[in-house]
Amino acid sequence: MAETNTASPAPGQGWSLNFTWLLIALAVLAFYVMRSRGPADGGDGMLGKALPPLHVEGWLNVDGPVRDDALRGKVVLVDNWASWCGPCRAKMPSLVEFEHKFRNQGLVVIGLTPEDRRELGEVETYVNSVDGLDWPIGFGANLPIDLMGVTAFPTLILFDKSGKSVWWGHGFGGLEAAVVQALAN
Repeated sequence: MAETNTASPAPGQGWSLNFTWLLIALAVLAFYVMRSRGPADGGDGMLGKALPPLHVEGWLNVDGPVRDDALRGKVVLVDNWASWCGPCRAKMPSLVEFEHKFRNQGLVVIGLTPEDRRELGEVETYVNSVDGLDWPIGFGANLPIDLMGVTAFPTLILFDKSGKSVWWGHGFGGLEAAVVQALAN
């Protein structure tokens, strides 16, 4: 008969393991807080670049493809996200409020996800679960996401009326001021 080890952990060992997990959780939280501070968080390389062509597999929330020429002369906020991304899901209700606040002033929001047709069911389920998430969502959007240099989700990039990026970030810090300025110019 096989012998089973039923020994209890050494005194204090369980606390040590819990403390380690707490430190890991705090490090992850600190990472996301630092990454959500706006354009100074490493996205400066994207600033001043043009909105790339929106070549994607397909679109949700619109009858046909979003045409690049239809965006010329408009202020466009591109939300790079994924349905499996926890921070993306956490910020989406705030993005819905933000979009509703500026929609009648001329802000156009477009979502891009790298998820393709194989994951379309999960994307549609999530999009339909968020009240007010009614802007165009491009799926299978690896090419424009790569061309914009996006390496983490969520990433928001604001393009002014000339089609050049003027703000970049993972959170909302400084975004409202950038949108107001872009709409005014």
